[in-house]
Amino acid sequence: YENKNRIASKLAELAGCAKEELIITRNTTESLDLIISGMNLKAGDEAVMAEQDYGAMLDMFAQVSKRYGSYNKIISLPNHPKSDEEIVELYANAITPNTKLLMICHMINITGQILPVKKICEMAHAKGVPVMVDGAHAFAHLDFKINDLDCDYYGCSLHKWLSVPLGAGFLYVKKGNVSKVWPLFAESAK
Repeated sequence: YENKNRIASKLAELAGCAKEELIITRNTTESLDLIISGMNLKAGDEAVMAEQDYGAMLDMFAQVSKRYGSYNKIISLPNHPKSDEEIVELYANAITPNTKLLMICHMINITGQILPVKKICEMAHAKGVPVMVDGAHAFAHLDFKINDLDCDYYGCSLHKWLSVPLGAGFLYVKKGNVSKVWPLFAESAK
């Protein structure tokens, strides 16, 4: 535990967040699946995402939708947007009063396109929608701090740009959001 806490502290410093907001996982997929499957989505609730998002995340959203009756609204992002505002507007137009979660990529894995994360988060938060960011290809590749993005959840793998062996990633959960996500494992009833 001491070694894990020491590493988590170093990761939090590198990521630009509090140690209590970060947990070490096996990879981006595990990190984001914890959020997707842990959200309290019900029949009629919506999640918004893009067809360019990573397949494993889309698969988890499909499974959750099938299990709970929630709806996945999938948009398509242009390869050559005219501006950041065009991207923000695409997501904004997809949000409805039923939208409970917005997933975006920081850097799209199939094109390398970098999305305006902070602008999307500001727009979504103004509509009362939390944002989960897939940072698999951005963390330690781009110069940023997670707290500067203003996202609610951020998952990444550490093997991409930190030369960490396969099987290490982390999940960031903004303070105050932990109680909004069901844990994967039950806590002790004692």
